[in-house]
Amino acid sequence: MHRLDTRGEICPYPLIMAQREIKKLKPGETLIVVSDYPLAAENIPRWAQEAGHKVLRVEKVGNALWEIEIEKGGVS
Repeated sequence: MHRLDTRGEICPYPLIMAQREIKKLKPGETLIVVSDYPLAAENIPRWAQEAGHKVLRVEKVGNALWEIEIEKGGVS
C-alpha cells in the first residue's frame, strides 16, 4: 500500500500527483491519496474509474480531510 499526501494542494495538482504516483505501481497495488481539497474527492475517483482503476473507498476522515483508496488496474 502506498500513500500520497496532497494536503495544501489545490486542483489540478492532487489529480496530477495521483496520476504520476499510480504509474509507479504494479497492477493490483493500492494507492491512498490524502487530500484536504474537496474537489479532489470527486475528481480523483472519477479519473481513476475512467482510467481503468478500481476505487476502493472515498472516506472523509477529518473535518476537511479525505482518503481516496485506488487499486491500480491492468493499465497505467
